[in-house]
Amino acid sequence: MAEGKTTATHVLSKEAVRWAVDTLGAQKLHPTFVMYLYLRREDRAGRLPEASASSEDVLSLIRMPGHPTKPYYFPLIDRGERTGDPLPRFWRNDNIAGSWSPGSIYRLRRGGWLGVATGGYAMPDDHVERAIEDLLYGIPVSALALGAYFLRNDGFVLSGEPSALDVVSGFREKFDYPRSADSEFSRLFTSEVPADREGSWFELFSPNRSQAELAGSEEPGDA
Repeated sequence: MAEGKTTATHVLSKEAVRWAVDTLGAQKLHPTFVMYLYLRREDRAGRLPEASASSEDVLSLIRMPGHPTKPYYFPLIDRGERTGDPLPRFWRNDNIAGSWSPGSIYRLRRGGWLGVATGGYAMPDDHVERAIEDLLYGIPVSALALGAYFLRNDGFVLSGEPSALDVVSGFREKFDYPRSADSEFSRLFTSEVPADREGSWFELFSPNRSQAELAGSEEPGDA
């Protein structure tokens, strides 16, 4: 499980994060799905009225050092070529919070239901079906890949032999998908572990690991 107050024992391996970037980058995914995950969690906690695209809870998911002018990096794209490799347009400008403000989201053709005309965010009762159709384009996304990317900065407290199931469990914990939400989870996500992937999912915790390595781009280009 992800770290609370207990000292972390493991972090996701650089290879696991790179696999997540490649896997997510190969699928057509609306970038606003990031905001959906955050808003859904806030709604379940009764905090939707206080939700903000400038929240550290949001920006920490996508912040990545390594680019001279673009501070955010996330491999969720729904336009252009998808090669299954890191792309320069995974880097995002610092105006991303403005792009996800209530007014901006409300004007989206896909995902506009997350905002309301008078300001603020919304989470309609049928948000699961809307998310699968509008934000995932009808195809569930790998919870393992999302977990391996969005939890790349998190520490894990693990005993025994760490596995991919620990990544999925960490994702479910971070975004509030308990067992009581299994039907919702299974509609949006897959949990399959790739049989052909080699290497470890975790490595021992080290406070000195550079996050810039995780982007998979030594010479970032402009989007």
